[in-house]
Amino acid sequence: MYEQSESKGKADNIDKLVSRRLKMRRVMLGMSQQDIGKAVDVSIQQVQKYEKATNRISSGKLFTIAKFLKVPITYFYEHSDESEIITNVFAEDDAKYEAEDSNVVTEKEIVNLIKAFSEIKSLQSRKKITELVKTMS
Repeated sequence: MYEQSESKGKADNIDKLVSRRLKMRRVMLGMSQQDIGKAVDVSIQQVQKYEKATNRISSGKLFTIAKFLKVPITYFYEHSDESEIITNVFAEDDAKYEAEDSNVVTEKEIVNLIKAFSEIKSLQSRKKITELVKTMS
């Protein structure tokens, strides 16, 4: 049985993943932290804490956020490499999977890419860019 090694209330790796996915979805939709805050009845500061994984998002708030962002609740647990996230979540030693590799994509890079990509009006261009990125990876 999986035992939680984190102290009570402290964000773990799943919380951090949920926080990143929240921020990415908000940015992709061009929403502000204030928009999210109003939708789930919390302050902008609380949304900032959610996005930084300073505070955990309760299951009820996450459900409301998912409905507001028009995504299934599972969206917040998805990762580009599912096997990696499963390994990361259940690894006993955080140091085993903390990225120190210069090739690791940072959250800032992802957010900047999403912002730029969402500003492209042409559906064909977006499809070609997606194909190009897939080919390069």
